[in-house]
Amino acid sequence: MPVWVYILAGAALATLVGLVLYWQLVIAEGAYLGPHVVARLYDWFAPHYDRVKQFDKAGDAIMLATPIIQHIVIRAVPNPLVLDVATGTGRLPDVLLSQRRFRGRIVALDLSGRMLDQARAKLAAHVGRVTFMQHDAQRLPFDAATFDVVTCLEALEFMRDWRGAVREMLRVLKPGGLLMVSNRIGPDAWKLPGRTLSTAAFVAWLCELGLRNVHPQPWLVDYDLVTGVKP
Repeated sequence: MPVWVYILAGAALATLVGLVLYWQLVIAEGAYLGPHVVARLYDWFAPHYDRVKQFDKAGDAIMLATPIIQHIVIRAVPNPLVLDVATGTGRLPDVLLSQRRFRGRIVALDLSGRMLDQARAKLAAHVGRVTFMQHDAQRLPFDAATFDVVTCLEALEFMRDWRGAVREMLRVLKPGGLLMVSNRIGPDAWKLPGRTLSTAAFVAWLCELGLRNVHPQPWLVDYDLVTGVKP
């Protein structure tokens, strides 16, 4: 067989391997390789995360903090306890603790230690109101009905068993508590087979779990935001 055939075959194989690695490590962020790979990737990327994401804190105050505060006010919870699953660099705690109307405390949980280091530095002014915990979201280390609000943003699709993780969040949520999660949509959602649903299907599934007042709304290019209340 001519040498050029081997060269072409080798080039094709190298291209295929490169595409698979790009899919697994960049698009899927290690999701199909296990939680420890995901954590290692975020450990490496942690110092650059906020600069790349360029969060809009004013927008987050409207989209994220306001629904939480409104729920707390309606239920007249004086000192609410919030769990932020996969908190990353503390995006949700940062915007929520910046609101004068929020007088509660937050548990910020993530599997990446270096992402939590970034969150600690960002939230240094709120010492005493936020607790950082390095732990897997699949088995939350809390008693049932502990939290008034549970949130999880831009993370479910990277969890090994995202359905089980949502069930865990509901387990630790108090009756009448608010669940706020994001649902992956957008041009890359199809590249995460088994990890994404259409927002309509995701809402239907949350309703099957028993959530009331399930409300989806557009949020980011790649995510819709969904809230619901535990009966």
